[in-house]
Amino acid sequence: MFKPLICTALVLASGLAFAQDGGADREARRAEWQAKAEARFAEADKDRDGRLDRIEAQAFGDRLARNFDRIDANRDGELERSELADARRHAAQGKRHQRMRAMHAYQRGLFKGMDDDGNGAISRAELGDKAPRLAENFAVIDANANGEISADELKAHRQKMRAEHRAQRTQREG
Repeated sequence: MFKPLICTALVLASGLAFAQDGGADREARRAEWQAKAEARFAEADKDRDGRLDRIEAQAFGDRLARNFDRIDANRDGELERSELADARRHAAQGKRHQRMRAMHAYQRGLFKGMDDDGNGAISRAELGDKAPRLAENFAVIDANANGEISADELKAHRQKMRAEHRAQRTQREG
C-alpha cells in the first residue's frame, strides 16, 4: 500500500511541476506540430484551392476520411483549414476533459489512501513524506488552519492554482 502511494505522490508532484513550468516547451512543440500539419495540408491540397475534397483528404489518412462528414461543418463537400482547426480543438477538449476526469479520480483515490484514520481529512502526520509537494504547501492548502487538509480545501487549492496558471498563460499569449 505504501509503494503505490509514493508512486502516486511522485506522479502528482511531477504534474504540478510541469503545470508550473511556463509551457515554453509545449509552445515550441505546438508550433512545430502546426508547421508539420500545414505542410501536410499543402501537400494534400493537389489543386491548391485551400480546401481538401474527399480524395485529397485520403492523403491525411483513414481517420480524416472516416470523419470527413462530421468535420465538414458547412456541408460543402470540402474541408477548409478552419474546419480542420475546429475539429482538432474539439478533439483536444475531449482528451483534456478525459484526462481531467481520470486525474480527479486518481487524486480522490490518493487522498483516500493518505487518510489513514478515515476522517475525510489528511493531517501532517498522515501526510508524512508521502507527498513532499503537498507537505511543502500544507499551510497554504489548509485554509481554515485546523491542521488538516480536507478534500474541499485541496480542491479549492487546485482550482486556485489552475486559475493562476491560466492567467499566466493568458499574459504570455496576450
